[in-house]
Amino acid sequence: MFERISLTRLPELQTANGLFRATARVEGVEDEGAAPTTLRAGAVVLLGLLRADEMEVEQPFRTGSLRTKVLGDLGGDDVTPGDLGLALWAESRADGGAVSEIQSLLRRQVKEDFDLVPLEELSWIVSGLTETSVRFGDEAGVGGLLEDATHALTVRAVGQSGLLEDVHRKRRGHFTPVGSQFHALNALCQLIRAGQGSLVSDKAQKLATTLLALQRDDGAWPGLVDPQRGDAAAIYPVLTVTQVAHAPRAMQYAAEQGLDGDFDSASRAGLAWANGQNALSFDLVHEQEARLDRGILPRSEPGAVQRGFSSAARRFRGGLHEPAPSRLILDPAVSSEDLGWVLEAWAGR
Repeated sequence: MFERISLTRLPELQTANGLFRATARVEGVEDEGAAPTTLRAGAVVLLGLLRADEMEVEQPFRTGSLRTKVLGDLGGDDVTPGDLGLALWAESRADGGAVSEIQSLLRRQVKEDFDLVPLEELSWIVSGLTETSVRFGDEAGVGGLLEDATHALTVRAVGQSGLLEDVHRKRRGHFTPVGSQFHALNALCQLIRAGQGSLVSDKAQKLATTLLALQRDDGAWPGLVDPQRGDAAAIYPVLTVTQVAHAPRAMQYAAEQGLDGDFDSASRAGLAWANGQNALSFDLVHEQEARLDRGILPRSEPGAVQRGFSSAARRFRGGLHEPAPSRLILDPAVSSEDLGWVLEAWAGR
């Protein structure tokens, strides 16, 4: 079903230049400092399509043309380290011809200092470098950069909670989108698979345990989490892509690497949330229409209440106030980036 939805809807979202329509950001749970770009959406879709090709899933795109377009745009002024990480990750599934060039661009941009790279992007970089190292070995020459990026990722783990800290943002402070934590868990599990378990297994286990504990009774993961306290900072927005792609993919990798936890039940509960077991009783996965709704968001409020997440998401006497369904709305937007992640999570599985 997820394969069909992604491969049916994505052609409608492709732009004239061969990339894909930029994803609108959801205020509060996605990086408000970065403008959406068609390059990032294209890189994520390319990653998903290459997964489909790897699994011999029939798909309607010329993957080679999309790869050429993504690689050709990597030298632009608005390219982020995360874009380069995604491109490197995708290149690990191609012939690897551009690995050296992407690695050089990445070194030049971060100058081997990953402190200012957002957690989500740093996780993509680690995943891309790890997969490249596994696929091409020492010939890829990514060892030094992978070591630096891995160190930068692991030192962000907060001892008590196991959650990873993000780059400080003016609006949301030290709160982080839960999706970034799943990307981080995915990266740590890939490192374990690549033989780096002695360095990261404990951190991966602690992160996985905390993420399991953060799942709410209805199966949703909170939109924002607080790494320092190890709890939810905002219940909503809850994005569909988190529930049906990021969480199941990371949980599957955690199970495959032998981490402890009931990952299957957590994944099933997350999928059930998207299939109607949520506060609005809305099905966010539309098989017949080949569409995924973006998620459930707090209704916008005027004045001081609107600060990236609504008053329903603020702390109240040490906890979070559960918003009434009337204060929530459905975001029916369709995101090419989300569909790329869904394809990456489910193609051939």
